[in-house]
Amino acid sequence: MTSINAAPATAESGFIFSMPKAENQFTSDIFFRRLLAWYLPGHILAEVEPELRDFAAEAASEKVKEWMVNAEREPPYVKSYNVWGAKHDVDRLVTSEGWKRLRAWGAANGAVAIGYEDKFGEYKRIVQHAKNYFFTPVSAVTSCPLSMSDGAAHLLLEILPGLPSSHPFHEVYHRLTSRKDCLTSGQWMTERPGGSDVQNTETWAVYSPLPNKTGPHGTLGEGDYLVSGFKFFSSATDADIAILLAKTSSGKLSAFLAPLTRTGIDQRGGEKIVTNGIRIHRLKNKLGTKQLPTAELELKNVRAHLVGELDRGVGTISHILNVTRAWAFVGSLAGMRRCMTIAKSFSKARTVFGYPLWILPLHLRTLAGLETKIRGLLHLGFYTIALTSFTESSFPDIPKDTSYAPLPRSQEDAKVILRTLTAVTKAVASKTAVASIQECMEALGGVGYMDEVEEPENMARAFRDVSVNTIWEGTTNVLSSEVVRHLLNKNHLQVFNKWLGVAIDGVEIVELRRVLQNAWGALHDHLDKYRGYLFDALANGRTIMFTIAWIVSGTILGLDASRDHDPVAIEVANRWIFDQEGIPREYILAEMDEVAHRRPSQKGNERAAWDCRLVWGVDLPDFATFGQRPPLQQSKI
Repeated sequence: MTSINAAPATAESGFIFSMPKAENQFTSDIFFRRLLAWYLPGHILAEVEPELRDFAAEAASEKVKEWMVNAEREPPYVKSYNVWGAKHDVDRLVTSEGWKRLRAWGAANGAVAIGYEDKFGEYKRIVQHAKNYFFTPVSAVTSCPLSMSDGAAHLLLEILPGLPSSHPFHEVYHRLTSRKDCLTSGQWMTERPGGSDVQNTETWAVYSPLPNKTGPHGTLGEGDYLVSGFKFFSSATDADIAILLAKTSSGKLSAFLAPLTRTGIDQRGGEKIVTNGIRIHRLKNKLGTKQLPTAELELKNVRAHLVGELDRGVGTISHILNVTRAWAFVGSLAGMRRCMTIAKSFSKARTVFGYPLWILPLHLRTLAGLETKIRGLLHLGFYTIALTSFTESSFPDIPKDTSYAPLPRSQEDAKVILRTLTAVTKAVASKTAVASIQECMEALGGVGYMDEVEEPENMARAFRDVSVNTIWEGTTNVLSSEVVRHLLNKNHLQVFNKWLGVAIDGVEIVELRRVLQNAWGALHDHLDKYRGYLFDALANGRTIMFTIAWIVSGTILGLDASRDHDPVAIEVANRWIFDQEGIPREYILAEMDEVAHRRPSQKGNERAAWDCRLVWGVDLPDFATFGQRPPLQQSKI
């Protein structure tokens, strides 16, 4: 009997897995580069690509990793009193050095500024969020205050033309959109009674202008209103300014802008920085986003400036929502792609039962399903961002013979469609990303469940942080209700129908076009029947919203496939539309099963071959087709 002379493993010897070095996510993501090549004209793409490549490389650097680790290891805390028991003039919210560095790094690279610079013209928002696609997964949630700064800047840009040049809002706007030493903004709406029902606010504003303010409009700290109340959630608590809602004497909501600190006078007659009537009651302890200071705030005579028209607070602050919701869905999809990249890197290096994991049939099928989801939702997301960019500036002159996602025929139509798609994309992308990141965690087995702060492959952190996007800026139910109410209001369904009908007609692949036409016809009739029955429409809001996402994403995928008949693009469109892979079927209206006729089933090997092309961009190896155990040297991709 032959004895086996094998040494047992120890803590330091035996098999120890090693993850491959992280690839540059811009150069390795073939689909994202294809997407940008469709949405950006050639001369802008040529200028942007090197910048995105370098920025993506920096996002994977040791420097950024150290900042991320520091931000999570040293969560924010509050110091209200000194060692002798005296209260500080300002509650000292202490954040980590890594948090500060990441926020400054994002701002310096144009996370906000690109959206307001003239360099890229009508395409500025597309370029901005192409960059944020690589920033948000490594931002340690500094993307939150930057997104709110973006929203505040957009709001101010809307009202600045009606304000004299001496008004302090001009300087605030300039600082919010600066790449260096920029201001950041918070957004304080949520209170204990109301949640999303902001009309239930218990914060009140009293008109009380200073008798001797500086100039006709005062400085930033010399607003005409005193605001008092209690805010239950305040993300970006370390911001410089905040946009908030409060009731005035009419009992209606107005929007206000307040600095968090102001200049006071000390005992010797000198100037000192004091709180602007804001006290941190406590910091929130959350499932995720632990790097981000979120607090309960007590406001007492906070001096603030009115923003927009008096008693039009909800309408005023709605200008912010499209901006911050775009950040939310880009962050969700970016987190999803990052975790998919980690799962793919793991499967390229891992061998199971003698097989390379990357070609195991079920593992490959799982990754292909995730790839289908993210491609469809990235198209939906970047079409929405393109529409945002064009409505904020102007619609570009696109030659008629140029293939491009169809645009609405007027600015008014565009606003109706944009409000619909922003809410739909934010809800559906965020919901899908959470489930998909969990799937990526599972793809690594037990290691995927580990929460090691210093590991760049920490998907537990991504799962915790991305989960918040299903809640802030509108939960799934809130957004579903908003979409239904919006489409059934005035002529909005007619406007949406006209645009989507033209878009579907542009899909050249006949079988895809027919399914999309039938699906939208059925959903349109379904919605039209709800006029006068809003209760029933709202009760079915989720399925309506997810079905809209399925049809619109399918249309854009069909248009993408039609422009060059790329085989992989056609396969993705087939899977999204015929196989309904992009959206869970339980979220889609049952009527869609009757119109989305299934294509003939692919044989196992044929579908596996497409799985491999979709996930890896290569043909399925012969040994995988026959289920053989290959020599390990043949198993590398």
